[in-house]
Amino acid sequence: MMTIGILTILVFGMSAIVVDGAKCLNSKDSERYVVVNCAYQEFLFVPTTDVLKDVETLNLEHNYIGKLFNNSFTEYPNIKNLMLSFNKVHTIEPGALGSLGELEMLDLSQNAIKEVPAGLPKSLTQLRLNGNPVSDMRQLETAVGLRVLQLRGCDLRTYPELGIMPNLVSLDVSENGDIVDLDPAQLAITCRLARLNVTGATNLFRPGTPGAHCRCRRVVQWANTYKITVFGLGHCPDPLAGDGELDIHDDPNSEACARIPEQALAAFKECMAEWEHRNTPYWAIASGVVIAVAVLLALCVCMRRRRRRGRRGNANKVQSAQSPPPSDAKVAHNDSAGNNKTEPAALLSSAA
Repeated sequence: MMTIGILTILVFGMSAIVVDGAKCLNSKDSERYVVVNCAYQEFLFVPTTDVLKDVETLNLEHNYIGKLFNNSFTEYPNIKNLMLSFNKVHTIEPGALGSLGELEMLDLSQNAIKEVPAGLPKSLTQLRLNGNPVSDMRQLETAVGLRVLQLRGCDLRTYPELGIMPNLVSLDVSENGDIVDLDPAQLAITCRLARLNVTGATNLFRPGTPGAHCRCRRVVQWANTYKITVFGLGHCPDPLAGDGELDIHDDPNSEACARIPEQALAAFKECMAEWEHRNTPYWAIASGVVIAVAVLLALCVCMRRRRRRGRRGNANKVQSAQSPPPSDAKVAHNDSAGNNKTEPAALLSSAA
């Protein structure tokens, strides 16, 4: 019996599934997610058989997968976390991620992806593209719920053109040494950004670059105003040009040096309007639910009070109905007593 129990635990607790000679380990994590680990198995394609259909976390790291097809994940619609880092992915068909309506985290780090994949689900909150030669960011607009974006070491030549992303709170563009400039208007379109990592961007605001000092001060002013923690920025460069003369574009005494441009303020306002547009329905629904619950609770309290009052009234009526009426003898006695009380008064009056 003990042997059978041990075998049962081995089979169902941590089962091993063979797929084309490789093994995927199935288990559950601390959050009770169904986890399938297919890492380091030399897969050439996403396995489509013998993997649990209700998998929620699929780990395909360190394989040789080069292309994601439209039907690669149709068998696994419940995936919430998908790890594909350290593969050979160079092509992602437009519908490859379309069946993943519950996807929250997608890790495509260390592949050969040149553009953000199309069809990113609205449920996606975290996207990791570290170590890819990605340059086209246009498809990010479909990931309206994206909160964390990692672009570390992507050989970016400029700060990424993200478009309006009001839900983004964390952006990592570290280890991109060719980024030379950053402007408040570029930060304004991510109006709820709280964390920005530019560590390793060695050419950012490079000393001697015309206007670098004032542009740096404007970014610092923006970050301080809108509570953005910037990692790796350092001190703004000396306003003196390379020959020791003051750069006409970097006069630290000029009012315009650290002034936030109107363009950035307008972009920030547009971004916040978009955030309200995307999130107001949810707040409205939540507020409506809260109000409805409060009204129901108030009605319940009122009904209970009325019931209690009704019960007390009925109890009083029953008690009065059950008490016996006064007898005739008592009534006669009361009457005679009343007459006896009046006779002395009559005698006194007649004697007088």
